[in-house]
Amino acid sequence: PEAAMASTAAVEEEIDRHYSQQLDRLSESGSEPELAETIHQFREDERAHRDAALAAGAKRAPAYPLLSGAIRLGCRMAIRLAERI
Repeated sequence: PEAAMASTAAVEEEIDRHYSQQLDRLSESGSEPELAETIHQFREDERAHRDAALAAGAKRAPAYPLLSGAIRLGCRMAIRLAERI
């Protein structure tokens, strides 16, 4: 269970980061306020998932820093690939 929570926390951290970057770009351009609000809501949901995973013991997983780092790297790669498709 702790490893699953560690995975959830890592994935949600990267999704939060991605959504924050998207919101920054939308804020700079001043366009698409409805899209920005939707992304903001999605980001808040992901943050709640991350916080729940941390509260459930994610950081107690064996080798948490290594596991989290590897999962976050994989997420970043998947996001970049999806942006190119």
